[in-house]
Amino acid sequence: MIGSVISGRYVVQAIVGTGGMAVVYRAFDQKKNRIVAIKVLRPEYESDEEFVRRFSREAEAASKVSHENIVNMLDVGIDGDMRYIVMEYVDGQTLKEMIRQRGTIHPDTAIRMTIRILAAVDHAHRNGIVHRDIKPQNILVDNQGRVKVADFGIARLKAAQTTTLEEGSTTGSALGSVHYFSPEQARGQVADEKSDLYSVGVVMYEMLTGQVPFDGETSVSVALKHVNEAPRSMRDHQEGISKALDEVVMRALCKDPAKRYQTAAEMAADLRKTISHPEGGFVVYPRDPKDVDAQKQGKEERRRQRDRERRKLRRTMLVCLAIGAVLILAAGAWYFANTANTYVVPDLVGQEQLLAQDALEQLGGNSEVNYSYSEDYEEGIVISQSRRAGARLKQSVPVVLTVSRGTQWYYLEDFVGQSLEDASDALRAQGVESMDVNYIQSDAPVGTVVSVSPQPGRQSKDEPVIFSVSGQRILMPSLIGFELEDARKLIEAEGLQLGTVTESEAVDALPNTVIDQSEAEGAELLAGAVVDITVNQARQTLYYPISKLSVVVPLNVSDVQLVMVTPSGVTREVYHGVLNAGTYRIALDSEEAGQHTVSITMDGVLMERRVVNFE
Repeated sequence: MIGSVISGRYVVQAIVGTGGMAVVYRAFDQKKNRIVAIKVLRPEYESDEEFVRRFSREAEAASKVSHENIVNMLDVGIDGDMRYIVMEYVDGQTLKEMIRQRGTIHPDTAIRMTIRILAAVDHAHRNGIVHRDIKPQNILVDNQGRVKVADFGIARLKAAQTTTLEEGSTTGSALGSVHYFSPEQARGQVADEKSDLYSVGVVMYEMLTGQVPFDGETSVSVALKHVNEAPRSMRDHQEGISKALDEVVMRALCKDPAKRYQTAAEMAADLRKTISHPEGGFVVYPRDPKDVDAQKQGKEERRRQRDRERRKLRRTMLVCLAIGAVLILAAGAWYFANTANTYVVPDLVGQEQLLAQDALEQLGGNSEVNYSYSEDYEEGIVISQSRRAGARLKQSVPVVLTVSRGTQWYYLEDFVGQSLEDASDALRAQGVESMDVNYIQSDAPVGTVVSVSPQPGRQSKDEPVIFSVSGQRILMPSLIGFELEDARKLIEAEGLQLGTVTESEAVDALPNTVIDQSEAEGAELLAGAVVDITVNQARQTLYYPISKLSVVVPLNVSDVQLVMVTPSGVTREVYHGVLNAGTYRIALDSEEAGQHTVSITMDGVLMERRVVNFE
């Protein structure tokens, strides 16, 4: 395979990973001019319906997710008898390799990495996908420390599936993951979102202690431990693990799915709390239904006792009638005060967007709208609502409606030979908005489509379509001395495009006039060519703080953002970058003098605001 070209496009360079079902290669995409990873189904399984079905299921699952912490799919195809999936190439190592090299991972780093893993898992769950094989071998860490979840080879879409554990099996990929199984997977039951969260708990246990919670001589013995034994506290293995962190992982590893975290977002929220509250005590388990029933029975018995006492009092004291009347009036006032300006949320799923919004407005409510692709609902139909039907809600609180954008997929026609206008109109009619045009020399009539990328066939609406169009030759005019807006109009009138506008200083030119252009006057250009210009900009007076701003970063690989508000109310970002733990001095400047407010945010959390005087 090394050196071969797949589908006339991907040049195979090296093997980067192997598995029971497929081999992963590093390859060069000649069309996109980039390095990619290609997962190729092993030849011996091309005729095996089960392996072909699993390989296709991985491609289908990967096509439904697009997230910064998921190894995104770029292409899928068949070259002869060879089936392959093209994915983004992650230059780094697996989390398993990192654990083997380091032994353990520092708690602060483990927390940050796990939160990113949970972000990927949450995105998959929201798109109806259960990974079912979360383990360090399927988590990649690139050279910048970014985390990406890979391998949806046994992911479950909408149809429920079970996993069978057989000692010595050669067809069950599950055996390699037995250390990260949930108890329900070990029993051969259906794996759901909470099963993935159990596996995340196992991964975090191994990151922090260097070992999995359950091990044994055979896969069956390990599976039985998942079902029957409680894991040891991580603090028994490592002294530096906080009580709060241990409590979060122990809840994720509960045998009963109902007592685990119910969503990835819920688990991530508790992980963030472990940083500010290492003493713990905030992890709350769902109550046992038996305890709830017992409490209800106790309340009912107490209510009956109170009724008996009230009847006895009414028979002995007439004054209780007056007291009862006062209580009823008070209760009525309380009910009115707590139900005023509220309404009962209707069921809006399946309704047309405008009708759903009108229904809320008639009840005194209001709405916000998000749009999402859907394979089950037509365009313009409500897919979900943020408040459940039947809930009582204040009129001031908006209901977020998620509305279908229609299917994500469409059939890309072969537009070669058609006019650019007709091809663009046809794509927009199918809901495709992302289009780019490259004008090239061609014998075809001006404005005719010469080639289209990607290839015709089933495509995602998010994938930009690039037209190569036959262009006419244009002589570049002189822009020197024109004001910026006049230069823009002249460029567009000639059939060219204005590119980057940079600013410089020239003492012999008027302010805001063009002093340089990227294409010389009289040069022959194709229609649509991009022209960059330089505009004369008078020097502005800048003000500076008395000393550089000092920022203390407590954790490694922190996303740090500084936003400054000037005395006149202008807001701008003055710094954004990833920093390791330490103290940094940030240089600032402003076009205004006086007191400025600087907000310091780390990993999305506002840490502090400072007032800085500029002179």
